[in-house]
Parts: sequence; structure tokens; C-alpha cells
Amino acid sequence: MTKVAKTVDAVFTTDAYRLSDDLDLVALRAAFEADGRLQIRDVLDPLSAQALAAALDAEEDWLRSVRLASGSFSAPLRGRAPVQPLHAEWIAEARVDPDDPAMQYMFDVRRLSAERAFGLERGDQLNAFYDFVNGPEFLAFGAALTGEHPVACEAQATRYRRGDLLTLHSDRDSHSRRTAAWVFNLSREWRPEWGGLLLFHEGSRIVDGFSPLFNSLSLFRVPMDHSVTQVTDFAPRDRLAISGWYLRAE
Repeated sequence: MTKVAKTVDAVFTTDAYRLSDDLDLVALRAAFEADGRLQIRDVLDPLSAQALAAALDAEEDWLRSVRLASGSFSAPLRGRAPVQPLHAEWIAEARVDPDDPAMQYMFDVRRLSAERAFGLERGDQLNAFYDFVNGPEFLAFGAALTGEHPVACEAQATRYRRGDLLTLHSDRDSHSRRTAAWVFNLSREWRPEWGGLLLFHEGSRIVDGFSPLFNSLSLFRVPMDHSVTQVTDFAPRDRLAISGWYLRAE
């Protein structure tokens, strides 16, 4: 694929996205082995991070993804408004059940893996980034840090708005293909009191947590109990990220 000029406004191709040249893989591998999780700051080169953040900021077509004790649904959005007026009532009435231990969530999503699987790609920067995380550089990066040998990644773009959250779960999948989860955080100047924190649990204790710092990558082994805290009502912007999983061969 032909490279394009690396400016924030350029449409990036797969091979124009790249990791930072300053990553110390030996030190990062040691840090990951200690707890099975770590957060890496400044993970993408600056122009890659800025271009990817700009693409997420500009994204208008999302799915409102809701899973509750009372039921689940996905509602197409244009901007922040549901495409179908009926869905506005569903979204307004959605509430997490605090007494249900099963995973529940509310957030906006663009399912990049599903777009590829069903031929629904838009040929834009987020599709290009999906190719990047499935390319040799990012797969080799995962192998170097985790000691596993992933062959592919699943990926999705996410937007957590005020009130959005993801309750306790482990990311274990039915086919046991996920070896590690990763999250590229792309919200500029995020403050931890705004919520949206990735927390790690052991029983009833919180043992670690990461704030979604701009251009950081949160990486952790699967399965591992974790949650994303609710974005506060006073958060001035959305929590934007691209998250996914390294996959082993079938």
C-alpha cells in the first residue's frame, strides 16, 4: 500500500501508522511479566496519535451498545442522536442493575472487526488502523511483551459519554483465543476525576488502575477481572479509545 504524507489531516494508510521509536521492549516486557498488565505512555509516534485522535473526534456514525440485566440492544447513531426515534426512549430508560453481578455496559462503539468480516468497511482512517493492529509491527510488539505469539487482533473504536460504564468482567472468550487485551487511549488532557478509569479487581479489592492518558496503551493478560468506571456528569469531553485483543491461532 502506498504511503501518504504524514500530517494530521492526511488520510493514513496502514503502513503510515507506527509505534514510537522510543519504546524499550526489554523494560516493558519485564514490567508486564511482574503483574500481567502495564500502561505504556507515548506508545504511537506523535503524528500517528494526533491523526487517530482526530479521526475519532470527527466520527459521526456509531452504535449505542447497551447490555443490562433487563436486556441488550444496539442502536445506530448519527452524532449523538439515534437514527430511529424509537431508540431514544430505550436509551433514556437504560439503567444498570447494581445487584446483578453479570457484566453490564453502556457506551458507543464502532466494531472494526465486524466491518471487515461483513464487508462494511468505509475505507477510512479507522479501517486503516485496524489493518495496522493486524500488521506485523503490532503483532510482533505483542509477542515481545507477552511471550505469546498472536496471529491477529480483534478491534473496536469506543466512545464513553457522560454516564457510560463497563462493569466487572474478565474478557474471557468462548473459544479461549484471546491472550491479552489492549486499549489505545485517545482522549486529550483527560483528568482521573472525570471517571472512565480502567480498574483491576481481586475479589472485592481494587489492586491497580489506569487513567486513559492520551496516546497511552493499556495492556493486560486475559482473563483478568477489570471494569471501566462511570464517566462523570461533569466530564467536559468523551473518553475515546480503540480497544481489542491479541488472538492466538485457532
